[in-house]
Amino acid sequence: MKIIFGTGWPFISRDDSHSRENYLHNEAVTMGTKPYRNGTIMQQRRTNLLFILLVITPLALLTWLGTYLIRDAARSTDAAMQAVLTERLAVADRQLVDDLRRFTDQLDQMTVTPNLISQEVAKILSTHLWVTETWVVTQDGNVSARVQKTEQSLADGADAMTRSQILRSTVDARIVNKLGAFEPFYTLSKPDLRENPDWSRQAAWKTFVRADNYHLNGLVRLEKEVGFLSGWHVTDGDFIYWRETAEGELICARMDSQPLRRALFSRLPPPGLESYAGRLMLTTASGIPLHTAGRLLSGSGSTPSAKRECSAPLTQWVLSYSPASLEFPKPYLFPILLGVGSGCILVVALAWTFFRENARELRLAQQRVSFVNQISHELKTPLTNIQLYTEMAAHRLEDSGDAVAQRQLKVVETETARLNRLIQNVLNYARQQRDKLSVQKKTIILDDVVKRAVGNWQTLLESKGFKVDMKLQGPPTMKADADALEQILGNLLSNVDKYAMHGKWVSIRTETTGSTARIIVEDRGPGIPSGKRRAVFEPFERLRSDLNEGVSGTGIGLTISRELAELHGGSLDVCTLYKDGAKFILTLPVQPL
Repeated sequence: MKIIFGTGWPFISRDDSHSRENYLHNEAVTMGTKPYRNGTIMQQRRTNLLFILLVITPLALLTWLGTYLIRDAARSTDAAMQAVLTERLAVADRQLVDDLRRFTDQLDQMTVTPNLISQEVAKILSTHLWVTETWVVTQDGNVSARVQKTEQSLADGADAMTRSQILRSTVDARIVNKLGAFEPFYTLSKPDLRENPDWSRQAAWKTFVRADNYHLNGLVRLEKEVGFLSGWHVTDGDFIYWRETAEGELICARMDSQPLRRALFSRLPPPGLESYAGRLMLTTASGIPLHTAGRLLSGSGSTPSAKRECSAPLTQWVLSYSPASLEFPKPYLFPILLGVGSGCILVVALAWTFFRENARELRLAQQRVSFVNQISHELKTPLTNIQLYTEMAAHRLEDSGDAVAQRQLKVVETETARLNRLIQNVLNYARQQRDKLSVQKKTIILDDVVKRAVGNWQTLLESKGFKVDMKLQGPPTMKADADALEQILGNLLSNVDKYAMHGKWVSIRTETTGSTARIIVEDRGPGIPSGKRRAVFEPFERLRSDLNEGVSGTGIGLTISRELAELHGGSLDVCTLYKDGAKFILTLPVQPL
């Protein structure tokens, strides 16, 4: 004998009940052995991505910040070091030039002898211990009154004449290049060597003139000028002192460079200053070492950190300094590295803690949901048998006329249907979480589906005093999942039963507008507060506590209902303009057949 199973299952015979039970058991076992596999994989991927973002982004920012701070501190330290070294080299340069100026003043004093001709003055200069040779250059550039103290001489023949002519021409030009105010010496411009090709070999020589307005005790102009020009004609290895006489002749004296250099170098670093920890070097412009000063501590053997060309008339020399490691340490590295390292360790520790706790919570959630899923299926198996035998018993009592027994069996059928709907909501929610919830669209008559779904609830609602008002004007046919629509309406009418007892009225209407069909369920209960109209569709969300007292349910009915509506391409919303209670509108597309 065939009977209709009232819970929406296919037609089934009594003899097939065992097969139905086996089917449900096998489905439960399958879902139990592979719970949330796809959802778990997606969740694990999202967790891994979040973990990477939580680690990589802060670590990248901390690394960038640490690098920026180190570079900024290095730039500041280098700038401070360069300022100190520049000042240190400037002091050394000033000491060298001042000492040479003092020596120049001494030579000038030796030549200030009244009533003596140039030749006699030259002889007086030759008595100085550092002078190796003296001579006089006449106004026409010839050399006379030459006095040699050693076998080494200025030069013989053409070279001596050429050099004297260059000096003569340079002094006669009187073109002074003043590089700065109140300097001990100024540069005299050379004559145009292109006019005299023989002079090209002397291009390395430079001529400097003493400044009259420079005083060693202060950068002030002297009240009385010396009254004659004097200075130096120098190259890398030679120093020639020259002085112009009143007759326009030049008195020249070539210096022994060794004692002169020793005298200049012996005052580096300048008197009164502590010996430098690093290495102070004096070299020629071509890089030949001349003098090294300082304590030469660790680190001073590196490439010089600062260089400076000496001032006139020592422009052929270059001062450089290589600091020792202890002079300019880098204390900023430790606190910066400590801070950045601590931040990186903290980020990794927090991310690892989050990842571990999240993984633990995910495992627990999977276990809990898997447990609920299996229990729901286990409950569905005996529930199916209860519904089956209840319907069989009701069918046998139809001819007996026992109204009491029929009414009692009707209550059993209603409560069994309620329990079946709750279990089905849980299973659908589990499928939704696993991204497996789906609908099977078939050609249906919407009004018949609505009438059947309301019929399952009408007896219960009327027994509680509700007035059920139905107005069905749906489309003749459409494509939808009848079981899903019955579940949506069952959830909506269940909420009416729970929350709208005060109004005692419910309306179910269907209507067609263009290419859409709508199912409208209204009641006259307390309604839904405006701030809760979105929240009611969230899982496990309940309204005010006073409404919850004595109200059963899982809190996922509306969540599943909206999901089923969206799977149809429609929507389930709360009407915001309805003020007399709650009004839900289910909108479905009417697809052409």
